[in-house]
Amino acid sequence: LTDYKQAGILDTLAAAYAAAGRFAEAVATAEKALALTRAAGQKELTEQIQSRLALYKADQPYVEVLTE
Repeated sequence: LTDYKQAGILDTLAAAYAAAGRFAEAVATAEKALALTRAAGQKELTEQIQSRLALYKADQPYVEVLTE
């Protein structure tokens, strides 16, 4: 629906792929998201996606820990 042009949505999709053990797809999707954030100059989101991408390349999912 987003035509792969919304970095935040792609970032979420990449995390879902990784959670399902589909690391190659997670890496490819995160790389697409990175290209979009870099082109848009979104430094903070770029750094966040880069961190998650490193996990996916190591065949590890991203797990967000919520604290109260």
